[in-house]
Amino acid sequence: MKKSIKSAVLAFVLGSMVAGGQVQASPEGIAKPIVKLMPHVKALRSELGLNEEQNKVLDAWIAEAPTKRKQVESEAKQLRSQLADAILNGSERITRETLKAQLAETETKLIEMSALCTRMLRKTLNDNQFAQVVDRYKASL
Repeated sequence: MKKSIKSAVLAFVLGSMVAGGQVQASPEGIAKPIVKLMPHVKALRSELGLNEEQNKVLDAWIAEAPTKRKQVESEAKQLRSQLADAILNGSERITRETLKAQLAETETKLIEMSALCTRMLRKTLNDNQFAQVVDRYKASL
């Protein structure tokens, strides 16, 4: 019961955000990340003056995170496609609601992944290095 309530709330929140124009679909058919710092870390890597430990942490993250993210993105794309088919084919409301809840949960995972990446960077980089990355990110918006 607890999970179905969480899924329903996530579906409502995502639906409200989409209806309100707050979530934009990217060309890949998934919501844009809330924060995307890693491309800026990669671009600034030589300028940040990273020590050996920082480089190890970043290398490990870069080796694992993109694969995990692509898997969740693939799930989101598949759910979007299934939901579109359900809507177009007039599927039962419960089917559509279930797909919406699953999609909301998957999109939330993607948001959480971005947040975890930012948390990792905050822990790994010193305050000055993190500020440089954030400044570059904000300048790109």
